[in-house]
Amino acid sequence: MSTDTARNKATSIHNNRARVVNLLDAAEKDTDAVSVFMDGSSAADTERAIFVVKGRDHIAYLMALLERQGLLNAAKPVEGNAP
Repeated sequence: MSTDTARNKATSIHNNRARVVNLLDAAEKDTDAVSVFMDGSSAADTERAIFVVKGRDHIAYLMALLERQGLLNAAKPVEGNAP
């Protein structure tokens, strides 16, 4: 791997982590137990969203619910996951 490629990959990982931190910071200001960040302006025009669930009990409950509904397999690795 060239030095430029390694540098670009490191920069990309850093930028992605910064974006995640920004979303978590924004969610922390929200008083709801779940904050939703969508790529559209409403559910009708959104194809993807990030849900931030706050609190261990809420996280455990939601993960169990999603697994029961077949929407989540927590044991499955994510393809292309960066270290």
